[in-house]
Amino acid sequence: MKRFALAVLVAASVGGGAGCARRSPPMASASDAQRANIELAELQQGRSLLIGKCTNCHKAPMPSDHTAAEWPKKLDEMSARANLDYMQRSLIEKYLVTMSTR
Repeated sequence: MKRFALAVLVAASVGGGAGCARRSPPMASASDAQRANIELAELQQGRSLLIGKCTNCHKAPMPSDHTAAEWPKKLDEMSARANLDYMQRSLIEKYLVTMSTR
């Protein structure tokens, strides 16, 4: 019973309630990659890492949550907590900076 309750709690925190559900970070397109002069596969890996690493503690951040200039500092603050190695941090940063709309 405890495992079921824990599973329900985890599902609720990851998925959010109906009133506070949040979209997934946007998929990168070939035009996004071309605009940033980055391989599309790198942007896709960055998005996957963002979802996989960041959602262990909170909802996945949206690229539009901060400006492209703000993302590197935000990642500096969170990299150690998320146990990101240099390559993982770099891929997440490329994704967030490229996909940021501000």
